[in-house]
Amino acid sequence: MILNIFYLNIYSLISEFFLFLIVCFCLLFGSIYSNSLLLQFPILTKSIRFFVLQGLVFSFILLITTTPLFFIYWNNLLINDSLAFYSKVLILFFSIIWFLIFPILKTILNFEFWILILLSIIALSLLLQAFDLLSIYLLIEFLSLTFYILTSINRNSEFSTESGLKYFILGAFTSSLLLFGFVLLYNFTGLTNLQDFLIFFTNYSTISNHIFNLDLGLFLSIFCILTALLFKLGAAPFHFWVPDVYEGAMNSITGFFALLPKIAILILILRFIFLTFGSLFFSNISFFLIICTFLSSLFGTFGAFLQTKWKRFIAFSSITHISFFLLNLCSFNSEHLIYLFIYLIIYLIMSSSFFAFFSILKNFKFPNNFTLRFLNSLIFLNLTNPSLAVLFTIILFSFAGIPPLAGFFAKYFILYSAISSSFYFLVVSILILNCISCFYYINLIKKNYFHPINFAYLPIVNSLAKAETLIIFIILLFLIMFFIVEFDSIFLFSNLLRSAFLN
Repeated sequence: MILNIFYLNIYSLISEFFLFLIVCFCLLFGSIYSNSLLLQFPILTKSIRFFVLQGLVFSFILLITTTPLFFIYWNNLLINDSLAFYSKVLILFFSIIWFLIFPILKTILNFEFWILILLSIIALSLLLQAFDLLSIYLLIEFLSLTFYILTSINRNSEFSTESGLKYFILGAFTSSLLLFGFVLLYNFTGLTNLQDFLIFFTNYSTISNHIFNLDLGLFLSIFCILTALLFKLGAAPFHFWVPDVYEGAMNSITGFFALLPKIAILILILRFIFLTFGSLFFSNISFFLIICTFLSSLFGTFGAFLQTKWKRFIAFSSITHISFFLLNLCSFNSEHLIYLFIYLIIYLIMSSSFFAFFSILKNFKFPNNFTLRFLNSLIFLNLTNPSLAVLFTIILFSFAGIPPLAGFFAKYFILYSAISSSFYFLVVSILILNCISCFYYINLIKKNYFHPINFAYLPIVNSLAKAETLIIFIILLFLIMFFIVEFDSIFLFSNLLRSAFLN
């Protein structure tokens, strides 16, 4: 019996153990050959990148071929339910997509970069399964440490160092706020396991109407925890670090931050709202969530108008999309979570396509006095590559929510769930702000086709884009354009994610 329990504990983490073995192998391999005169950069970094990509592909195959077993293990620190299992599938799938989008990183001269990427993916996978305050805090800190290093890993760039320092200072403050919320929660309840919290808070509001101090302490702890998690997610009014970090980090790291952490933090928020606090959350702090939803849409929409750099632009655009995530949570209805997961999958596909476009555009070699960091670099796109300009227009229309693209259906489902929950003010305000946000997407299309050209930097195509980047870009665009064809599979996968919240 002991042996069977041991195998069960290992079986649920088999993909994480496999990735950890890849990390150990890459560390040994890099340490041995880093001092070699013949096998240094680029041979060493390309070899380790190949090992990491191979490990991710095999771990993804290993995960989807295993039979999911749903139970709590490792002394109640971790849980393996349908939410964690299928979220890990999303994490590994989009991490492979990210690897194929950025095949060449010329500014990375150290092999530790790929090991840090793999460690952060392991931390994200474990965070999806965290089921105790102790494991949640340790994994968030482990994930934050890797993100701080990845943000400032380009030591030759002042922007990278500055953004890493800002992220570290603000992240340390947020971690202390999260820890303070956990301490208050433990102090008032004496519990750390999320399942124990769910039992404790069942019908809590009906039996504790006269315990004012307990209600105030629980409210403060939930407020601190939710504030810290919304900061990690990048929601307003805790979004001020997002544009600076996105701008200062390398393009590949910006893409990594825009895709994978959103999955893990959103799943963690869902666990706290639906599977931990229950009705106590909705009665005490739902108004705070409504305010964050409105401010995220407001700041994200008007902040994007002022941007001239594409990475700051996508940062404010992501804040706008987070408002749709939070709008679905405001209803506090587990039946509507399927629309949230559909929106999440479509958002990840659209963001991946956006970064794949700029990864392809990097193959254009401009003169020295011209840089691709600014949105004005898109002025000559219709002249140099008309087909790429058309594909980028499709991505922008999907971001804006123009039918019949995938972005329209994603926003339609979210607004439908909000209307059915009678959040009319939020729906009307977000609809108005979303119509306003269409103008800055159309402005980028205007730069492609209708901007007057008084001068021209005709780029030289340095080399053809990598085959894997082009293939991934075409596949993602197919999913955006022909969403109706693939709707059944996305709907079924979202329903599997929602099955953890069924009573």
